[in-house]
Amino acid sequence: MKPIPENRNIPIDTLRGLACILLVAYHVIGNTPKVGLRLQEGILKDANELLSYIRMPLFTFLSGIVYDWRPFKSDWIKFLNGKIRRLLIPMLFVGTIFALSQTFIPGTNSSIKDWRFLRLIPVAHYWFIESLFFIFLLIIPLEYFSILHTKAGFFTTFFLASILYVSNVGTPWFSLAGVVYLFPFFLVGIYCTRFPLQLQHKKIIGSLLMLIIILFLIFYGLQYAGERRSINALVIGNLSCLALLFIQAESEILARIGFYSYSVYLFHVFFTAATRIFLIKIGITHIWTLFIFGTLFGLIAPILVELVGSKNNVSRILFLGKRAKQVVP
Repeated sequence: MKPIPENRNIPIDTLRGLACILLVAYHVIGNTPKVGLRLQEGILKDANELLSYIRMPLFTFLSGIVYDWRPFKSDWIKFLNGKIRRLLIPMLFVGTIFALSQTFIPGTNSSIKDWRFLRLIPVAHYWFIESLFFIFLLIIPLEYFSILHTKAGFFTTFFLASILYVSNVGTPWFSLAGVVYLFPFFLVGIYCTRFPLQLQHKKIIGSLLMLIIILFLIFYGLQYAGERRSINALVIGNLSCLALLFIQAESEILARIGFYSYSVYLFHVFFTAATRIFLIKIGITHIWTLFIFGTLFGLIAPILVELVGSKNNVSRILFLGKRAKQVVP
């Protein structure tokens, strides 16, 4: 594994690594008893449900932070071309391969029901990538008219986004419901970069806040946390992101995973499913064994895919969304 560049933000990469672990574990366990480990009950199933209030909000919050490191300035054509290359092209190629593998490989838990709508309705977790692309489309006019350059503009935009969030409007077509779901967390990520909260003892505040959230989820989450697009979920998600940002934790292992977070997002489902199918085929059915190995291979294998795929320009573009390497004459 190549070393992390010196200019990386280690606390942010640490959080990206944490988000990757939460995501991979989510797909190993499965969001219903019909997929993943097909759990009817137990601590893994309960934890998976409760972490839904943190998992995608954290991914989106971090996307907002990373966006603001290189925000849109003026050249919208260049900006969109970069997002098409980075987001839509890998989504189309990797997502289609995943849909084919679900359909034709024995032992997978689901398959595409109607191929006519393959690209109109998102495939599995690739909805996030498509939703993120549309969020960047929204960002262009907001940045162009300097709406997000002031706190008043931010709060107005966040207020409107929050109303849409709790109103449950949206459609799965083109992942537009995902746009409404993610946008408030993305905005908070940008805000924390442009207008850093000046607080004393941030680590202590963040640690206490995170502890309160965890205890609330453990003891009251299933009863009172609400639906995914409720006001309670919006508050829990944003407070969790802020708490984790305040803590400023640094972990070399998590940061290394976070450095490859996009590849982990794109490819982990291939390896979590393959690991589960293989282990069950050889007679290993112990739930915790399946969970641990599925999570490990779901994290490690996509990193290897990026390391290998980055060496070829075709795979760099189609499967990783990276720029082609310049050929030195």
